[in-house]
Order: sequence, then C-alpha cells, then structure tokens
Amino acid sequence: MNSSKKIMNKQKKEEKNIQDSQTVSAAKGNQRLSDGGVSDTKKIIIGAICVVIVLVLCIGVGIQQFKPQMVLTVNDTKLSMDDMMYPIYERESAYLPYNEMYQMYTGKSIWENNYMGSDRNITSSDATNAIGLKQEIIDAETEYQILYAEAKKAGYKLSADDKKEVKKEVSDALKGLSFTQRLRLNISKSKLTKRFELRKLADNYKNAETKELDKTVDKKAAIKDISQKDYREYKIQCYAYTTSSTDSNGKIKKISASKKAKLDKELNDLYKKAGDAKDFSKLLGDNSKSDIKYSDTSFTEKDGWSMISSKKLLKQIKTLKNKEISKIIKDEKSGNVLFVKMINNNSTDSYKKACDSAVTSAKNAAYDKWYQGILKNYKVSTNSDVWSDIEIGTVTTDIVTAEDLEKMKSDSSDATSGK
Repeated sequence: MNSSKKIMNKQKKEEKNIQDSQTVSAAKGNQRLSDGGVSDTKKIIIGAICVVIVLVLCIGVGIQQFKPQMVLTVNDTKLSMDDMMYPIYERESAYLPYNEMYQMYTGKSIWENNYMGSDRNITSSDATNAIGLKQEIIDAETEYQILYAEAKKAGYKLSADDKKEVKKEVSDALKGLSFTQRLRLNISKSKLTKRFELRKLADNYKNAETKELDKTVDKKAAIKDISQKDYREYKIQCYAYTTSSTDSNGKIKKISASKKAKLDKELNDLYKKAGDAKDFSKLLGDNSKSDIKYSDTSFTEKDGWSMISSKKLLKQIKTLKNKEISKIIKDEKSGNVLFVKMINNNSTDSYKKACDSAVTSAKNAAYDKWYQGILKNYKVSTNSDVWSDIEIGTVTTDIVTAEDLEKMKSDSSDATSGK
C-alpha cells in the first residue's frame, strides 16, 4: 500500500516539474510545441489558407446563388426572375385587397378561385386565378417585347408628352413603397422608367395597328345572332326578405315562425308607405340592420331573375307598368318574400351591351389573328425549371401586404383631398 502511494506521489511531482518547465520556457519566449508538434506560426498560416479557401468557395456559391435566373427568352432578349418581379407584383397587388372577402364568402383564397381574367391561352374552366395570372404575366411580357421590337423597326419614338406620362406612371408606382420593399421587388426609378417607356412604345404601336384592324371588322355580322327580344331588360327596385338562411356548413335552415311573422309585419308596413313615398329607395330609412333588404336591380327576358323561381310570378312582374308597384309576392321555391316597383319595363341597355361585347370580341379576334402572324417570326421560350416553381399569391404578398396597400391607398386619397 505504502509503495503504491510513493509511486503516485512521484508521478504527481514529475507532472508538476514538467508544467513549471513549460511555463518558464513560454515566459522566456521559447517556441512551444503542441498538437503533434505544429508551431503557432504554422497554425496561423494554415488557418489563413483555410479562410481563403472558404471565402473562395462562398464567393463561388454566392455568384451562382445570386446569378439571375432566366425565365423568358424572346429572340435575343432574356428576362430573369428579377425582371418578372414587378409584373408579378402588379397582379398580386391588384387582387390581394379582395382576398379576405373571398375567403369569407367562398372559403377559398382569391388565388384558388376561378380565373377572372381574359388571357387567350387560358381555356380550362377549372383554371384558378393563380394559374391564369401566371400565364397572363408570361403572355403580356412576351407581347410587350415583340410589339416593342416591331415598333422600333417601324421607326416609332416616344414624344415629350409620352415621356411626361411615363414619368408620372413611375412616380405613382413607387409612391408609398419603402426602400426595402423597392429593393425586394427589384424596382427603382431608372428600372421602372425603362420598363414603362418600353410599354408605352409598344402600346403606341399596338393602338395604331388596332385602329387599322378595327376598320376590317364587320359589325353587322358580329351582332346578327343577338336577339333584341332576348335582351329586353326590366329595371326594378324591390324590398325583400328570405324565409331561409344558410349556416356555416352550407345547410339551409328555415327561419322561425315568430321571426317570419315579425318580418311579414315589417314588410307590410313598408308596402303601405310605398305608394305615397317620394323616394321609393328610402322606405327603410336608417334601419340598416333590418333583415329586409332594398335592391336596385334588373333582369332580362333571356336570363330571368334569380330572386323569383316561379315563371308565373315572374310573368306578373313583367306586366307591371313603369312606376307601378306590385303586390307582396311570396315565391315558395326560392323562399323570397318581396314587392317591386317597375322602373323601366323595356330597357335596351342590356341589348346594347351585348352588341358592344360582340363587336369587341370580333375586334379582339382580328387583333389576335394579326398578332399570331407576328409571333411566328419570333423565337419564344419559357424556362419551366424556374417558372414552374412560381406560385402566384405568394411571391410579393409578404413584401407588400394587404395592410400596406390599404395604407398606400389611404395616403394617396389624403394627398388628393389636400389633407
């Protein structure tokens, strides 16, 4: 046991002597050895080399990472994702303010709802706004590039008034955006000026060509299948309530007998005042919380009126003379209880709109045919590896939020009113 203690004490003493010796050597400036005999100087050199290597690798990765990703090529013109940010922002900021309302009424975001635009290449009825707007962006940017190139060939130049208009458009587009938002959207005064000048020249050329193309449209042929009888329009005012409601699960629920009796009485009271009222639209007064609703609406012979499902009842409404008020009508199938005042029982507004729409369609068809002929002369390609990953509704909506847009709108309104 004693011999074991002696050995342990001897080892501790030797270890202490070694530590003291190393401390003295370090104090004298002697070179210390560690980690397998590599000196501190060599470690510094090796570390520096490693840092350089890491920096070179990082710079290489960074260049690759931030190298603009090409999305669209039109002949020799290449548009990157940086170039596409503003067109995406334009469409997202136009639809975003309505997103909350669509979610409330449909249970889906506005991006998931059916496409509301009119892009010629969207033919599926199942296409969503996200899909349709994505195609819109590609098609619009392609068209701008082609029309700009054609305008340059034709010798078009921007006038002083054109440049003045562009300057205002740029100012309006940048208004309300912070430095960070502009940076993330990849827009600046110079970039937007270049973009809007390109668009302006393209639009000038398109307008001139369209004007000539419109002359070739046969308007009579365009409206020959539109029936004035079908589009006869009945303009009415009405007060109504419904005997059923829809719950959060979409199930139809009948209102209680007591509530129906209350609404019947309220509607009858309004009806009694209707004949002598100077302004039929103000029978409810300030009672905006009433379950009886006022509407100023119309329907056509062709489409009928969604409030009335009974053909017999609808026919009775159609026979009303102008300024005549109907009796209280109860449509059992639709569940609506109402009375109406005929404002105009033979309006031609819907017919005119249908004719205008048909002529516009014919003009658009003439332009599309002309444009498709021009398009054949250009080589256009989309980089699906990049563009397929883009999801409209998520690209710029966190950069400029709905709240940001509302504030920008409010600020603009205040500035206009001089507040």
